[in-house]
Amino acid sequence: MDIAQIYAKYAKDLNFDDLPLEVVDHTKKLILDIMGNDIGGYEWMDSGPSIVNGIRHINRGNSGSTVLATGEKMAPEWASFANASMAHSLDYDNHHAKGVIHAGGSVVNCALAAAEENNSNGKELITSVVIGYEIACRLAMALGPHSSHEMGFHPTGTCATFSGSAIIGRSRKMSEEEIVNAMGLNGSQAAGSMQYVFNGAWNKRTHPGINTHSSFIAATLAQSGFIGAAEVFEGKQGFLQGYALRPIPENATKTLGKSYETLENAIKPFPLCRYNHQTLDLVIDYQKKYDVETSKISSIIIDMPTYGVQLCGSPIELKRNPKSAVDAQFSGCFAAALALTQEKADMKTFTNVLNTGMSAEFRRLLSITDIQQADDLDAIHPEFWPGRVTLIIDGEKVELYGKHMRGEKERPMTIVEVQEKFRDLSPNHAESKRMEVFEVINNLENATIDDLLSPLRK
Repeated sequence: MDIAQIYAKYAKDLNFDDLPLEVVDHTKKLILDIMGNDIGGYEWMDSGPSIVNGIRHINRGNSGSTVLATGEKMAPEWASFANASMAHSLDYDNHHAKGVIHAGGSVVNCALAAAEENNSNGKELITSVVIGYEIACRLAMALGPHSSHEMGFHPTGTCATFSGSAIIGRSRKMSEEEIVNAMGLNGSQAAGSMQYVFNGAWNKRTHPGINTHSSFIAATLAQSGFIGAAEVFEGKQGFLQGYALRPIPENATKTLGKSYETLENAIKPFPLCRYNHQTLDLVIDYQKKYDVETSKISSIIIDMPTYGVQLCGSPIELKRNPKSAVDAQFSGCFAAALALTQEKADMKTFTNVLNTGMSAEFRRLLSITDIQQADDLDAIHPEFWPGRVTLIIDGEKVELYGKHMRGEKERPMTIVEVQEKFRDLSPNHAESKRMEVFEVINNLENATIDDLLSPLRK
C-alpha cells in the first residue's frame, strides 16, 4: 500500500477503545487549548473580526457548524476556516517539535466541524482528533527538519490539509478509496508561503483555515466520484518531492498505530513564536527569583538553533524595533524585554505592552539584546528545542540554559493550567459558560458534540 492508502485504512480502523488513557487525557487538553485559541484569535487580534466578516460575505445560510468566538453557525467548510485561522492568529496554539508544525488549529477545528455536521459523540471526536494529529505530524516529519521551510513552505499550512480529509472521511463514513482520492486532490491544494515573515502580514494566520476548507472541498468531491492523484505523497512529483529539499518518506508511516505523536504536541504557555519560549521561561523564572533591577543589565545574548535565529533574530534591527504584534511574536529581543520587565507573558500582558507603548527602559533592553546561532543547540534540534540566555549584570555574567520547554511532555501543563489559559483568551465570555465547557471536556468521552459547543452558541 502507498502512504495515502495506509492513512485511509488507519482513519477507518482506529477505535476509541484502542487509545491509551494518557492519549485520551492529553487529547482533551489539546482540544480545550485550540478552542481557547479559536476565541482568543477573535478577541485579541485585529485579523479575527476581519476573517469572520469576510467569511460572512461568502457563506450562505446560518446552519452547519459553530464559529466558537461569535456563536454563529456557518457551513462546515467556512466555520472551520474561521476557527482554524483564528486558532493560529496568536501563535499560541499547540506545537509538535520534531515536525516543526502547529497541527492543532487545523486538526481540532476540522474535527469539531465534521462532528457537528454528522452529530458525532465525544468518543468519536477524540478519535478523529488523534487521527488528525497522527497523520499531520508524521507528514511534517517526513518533509525532513526545516527542509520545507527552506523552500519557503509553511508545514502548518500544507500537511494538515491531508489529515483533514481523513477526519472528514471517517466522520462521513466514506470508503477508503474515497479518502485516498480526497488526499490525492489535497496534493493540489496544500499551500502556505513563508513570505509573510518579512512584513508582519497576516497570511500565516489563515494557513490552517485554508487547509481545513480545502479538506472539506476535497472530501466532498471525492464522495461525488472525483479521482485524485495516485501516490500523492511519494510519487515522482508528489507532495514530499515537491515541498521538501530532504524528504524522509519512511517517517510518514513509521510506528503509525504503535506509538502516538499526539503526545508530542506541546501546549504553549506564551503567545509568541516557540523559538522564544526558552528565553521567556528562563528569564521569567530568573527574574521572579532574583528581581534584578533591569538598569543593571548591560547586555543580553540569546543563543538559538539556526532556524530560530532566522525567524526571531534576523534582521536584528527589525527584532529590536517591532512595529506590530507579528513582529513582536517573532522577536527574541521583545521576548527578553517582556520577561525582564513584566515577569509574565500571558495574552493580556503581551497586548498591554504593545497597546500602551514600550517604555524607555523596555526599548533600551531591546537595543542591548543580540541573538546568535549556537552549534551545540543545533546538534539536538528539532528533537529538542533548547535555548540559552546570557545576561551581563553589573559586569557579572549569568548564563541560563534550558533543554525542555514548559508544555512539552517532560514538563506538561496541567488541565487546570490549560483552563487558566482558556480564561485569559476569552475575556468576554461568562465564567459560567467557561465552566460548562471545562466540565464537558473533563468527561468528553461520555458527552456529545452539542454538550461541548452549546455553551458557546448564540
